Amino acid sequence: MSSDFAIQAGNLGKCYQIYDRPVDRLKQSFWRGGKQFYREFWALKDVFLEIKKGETVGIIGSNGSGKSTLLQIICGTLNPSEGEVTINGRVAALLELGAGFNPEFTGRENVYMNAAIMGLSTAEIDSRYDEIAEFANIGSFIEQPVKTYSSGMYVRLAFATAINVSPDILVVDEALSVGDARFQQKCMAKIRKFCQTGTVIFVSHNTAAVTELCSRAIWIESGRIRLDGPPKLVTEKYLQFMYEGDAGFEAPVIKSNVDSQRDFDTGGFTLIGDDIRQFGDRRVIIEAVHLISQGSHNGVVYAEQACEIAMILHAHEDIANPIVGFIVKDRLGREILGDNTLLIRKELPSLLSEQRYVITFRIDAWPNLLEGEYSLTVAIADGTFNDHMQCHYLHDAVIFKSVPVRTPGGIFSVPNTSITFFQVDD
Repeated sequence: MSSDFAIQAGNLGKCYQIYDRPVDRLKQSFWRGGKQFYREFWALKDVFLEIKKGETVGIIGSNGSGKSTLLQIICGTLNPSEGEVTINGRVAALLELGAGFNPEFTGRENVYMNAAIMGLSTAEIDSRYDEIAEFANIGSFIEQPVKTYSSGMYVRLAFATAINVSPDILVVDEALSVGDARFQQKCMAKIRKFCQTGTVIFVSHNTAAVTELCSRAIWIESGRIRLDGPPKLVTEKYLQFMYEGDAGFEAPVIKSNVDSQRDFDTGGFTLIGDDIRQFGDRRVIIEAVHLISQGSHNGVVYAEQACEIAMILHAHEDIANPIVGFIVKDRLGREILGDNTLLIRKELPSLLSEQRYVITFRIDAWPNLLEGEYSLTVAIADGTFNDHMQCHYLHDAVIFKSVPVRTPGGIFSVPNTSITFFQVDD
């Protein structure tokens, strides 16, 4: 194994035997090497993986795709059916709440036991115990059996132990979904700091968190790696799959007929080309988009100034419940702001086949974003908030620069903030 890699896996697979009836398991124990009374289910198959030291890798995929199985193999709690995995370094894992905790032991005893399993000596654990207890912040409960803990206390102690035993590789599998907001922020700050020196594997259904935290993303589906690459690209492809399945990747793209678009006024609008990444059933097509701020079209947006985001829609079929919206993303693909007609509670009338429509979102004052390049993603769907189909979804339809009036303290600030200051007499 190269010293540059923290994890290397080749031809990795995990197969489970599925028995329809308990008696079939008994029959199989007597009928060795002959008749098969079970069905094979491959949770992982033909997985080749290399993760370099210092990488922060996000793993996404639908439920049952094999994400947790892969992590359990990496952590050594599950043996593969085929292939092998090589780990270069100490692994600390948060796969399940309190995994490895003895419910009869106190929090203190579980800290020492888990740290010892990680290879730390008693002296090393002694030197780090106060830091672990302070981070967990569960007070006197640390001297009580963990069977008396709430789920939030479990995850506090589990995370505090895992992150403070100086691992080379940190594996986190949705464990931070439990706990109050302040503790989650505390954990994320700790993970960000760890990312600067260690290797992190982060599994989450929150694609925004993967985009923000990770330098690389891996999409696993049906036990196989579907895509491995930059987080922005991988999460966009995963989003398309969740709406359209495999059919979305095979469906032909309905190209815009530019000649037919010349028969209506496109003044100020930019026609959508075939180079824009897009998906949807195309029952309605977004033919053109514009973003206007102080007379600038699709190029520059100025903070504190009015702004218009408009789209020209061309319906190819009747659409009963149209929902139109937009999302502004930064260069890393993080969603900064967005809105849609459903959230605004603006019910649109049904769209008629072969008709064109123009919809405009007017923003009174553009937020004071950090100076830089941003992208505008636009979409139209048909249905309700919980049950809808994407008709046309355009990734990064417009790239523009946002000019702030002052440097914001975060990603953005509100346009107008007033301050009062006075002395209080004794």
